[in-house]
Amino acid sequence: MVITIVGGGATALAFLYNYIASVPSGQQPETTVYLVEKRGVFGPGAAYARDVSSNLLNTKTGFITPFHDRPGDFYNWLRENEWAWWRNFPAFDLHPDSYAPRPLFGMYLQAKMAWMVKHALTVNVRIIQVDAEVNDIAMVGNSCVARTNCSLTLTSDHVFLCCGTLPAKPAAFAGEVGRILPSPYPVAELPHRIAPDANVGIVGARLSCIDAVIGLVESGHRGPIAIHSRSGYFPCVRGTQGRIVPKFLEQGHLEALVRQKGRLRLTDIVDLVRQEIAHATQGDLPRDMPLPPAPPKDLAAYLEQEIELARSPRPWQAVLYSTNAVIDQLWMALRDSDKGLFLSDYFSAFMSYRVSIPTENAARILRYLKSGQLSFHAGEFAIEADGDGKPVIRTSSQAALGYDYLINATGSPRATKRLESTLLANLLQRGMAVEHPLGGIAVDRHNYEVIGRFPGKTRLHAMGELTTGTFFFTSALDINARHARNCATAFAASVFRQDSVGMEQAAAAG
Repeated sequence: MVITIVGGGATALAFLYNYIASVPSGQQPETTVYLVEKRGVFGPGAAYARDVSSNLLNTKTGFITPFHDRPGDFYNWLRENEWAWWRNFPAFDLHPDSYAPRPLFGMYLQAKMAWMVKHALTVNVRIIQVDAEVNDIAMVGNSCVARTNCSLTLTSDHVFLCCGTLPAKPAAFAGEVGRILPSPYPVAELPHRIAPDANVGIVGARLSCIDAVIGLVESGHRGPIAIHSRSGYFPCVRGTQGRIVPKFLEQGHLEALVRQKGRLRLTDIVDLVRQEIAHATQGDLPRDMPLPPAPPKDLAAYLEQEIELARSPRPWQAVLYSTNAVIDQLWMALRDSDKGLFLSDYFSAFMSYRVSIPTENAARILRYLKSGQLSFHAGEFAIEADGDGKPVIRTSSQAALGYDYLINATGSPRATKRLESTLLANLLQRGMAVEHPLGGIAVDRHNYEVIGRFPGKTRLHAMGELTTGTFFFTSALDINARHARNCATAFAASVFRQDSVGMEQAAAAG
């Protein structure tokens, strides 16, 4: 059997780990896996690629790992291999409750992928790492043919898309080319593209925005920086709490609720969250978590309050993080109309609560705000070009704010038509994939097979951000690792069940 995996990041690593674990003992057919990664470095992917050390994880060192049955694996690796990373990250304080630089986690993933290549050989799986970009996949008979940007063609029985976060298409801009950066990454390159005294605008106010601001200032940028957020929301700050075992937001309780009520409303899920928080706090909804939250009117005052609150446990954050285990189950139980309402009206508020930042980074942003170098602007706006070809943000009040450069830090769009991907465009055009109305491409939620425009199996599977319409929250490592495990387990069961049936039929015929 031959398999092609498109993308060599953390999701691909989790898939390989679980597929190899699913190979039945004594039934180990020779398998070749083409692992195709356009960056040429296998393990980190785009999310954890080599970059500045100020790009911090937002999950504690003792918790984060792509392996479901190896808790603390990252922390243990750091302790055992300090000689390998300390020179590159001398300021990092190794502790289970610390927040490690994302590039350091990338070093760990790269080491684990190298281990995986060797370990796979013990079960007759040969992983061939291919430094290339897949830009098209077609079905030829019962085979999948993947074509790359370097004219290499890979023929396999199955293809798995682990593409990670795809970039947005560049926005239409009538000004000078290069004045709008489509992404802040790698942050290490920003000082080489932007003069230290330049006036910089950043569109978006989530984690990538924070990475860009901190990366610029800490590298010596002296010019003004302005954040523009259409929603006005900003991430909250992570408290000192640990993790909880949920009582209401767990699989059995949700299944019983769906049997009782049918498809759920948003109000049902809010009630579950309230019950869980009340259970965790032995009281009512905490005062620092109004529902729904309002955007901060003064970002500096908001961060001062958040930093103070983050000195203590914030149990409601533990409740929200605990939903990772059932987030796709919640999404599937929700009525379609309520899904649309949530995405249009409440998604930004949810993300400001759900994706928090470490106190260290919040304190930096606050310091830049107080110094006057950083400003924050909330509200709708349009992007134009001035007479010199530089970007201008025109606000809803018709104020015109000019910049030398704009950085797009809005993340990966949900809509496929806004994604910059030749591979995805070709799959959609050929009908091997179809758009999901709520984002990404449509996949079978049980076996992760991509749903095409025509009947029959495509032998194509997808995990990660491409499946956001089906599974909703597909940007957290532990969630994508779980999907990789489910996909690998279902695929292995299908493959080895077919092999068993074939052997039984051959024996009967003999």
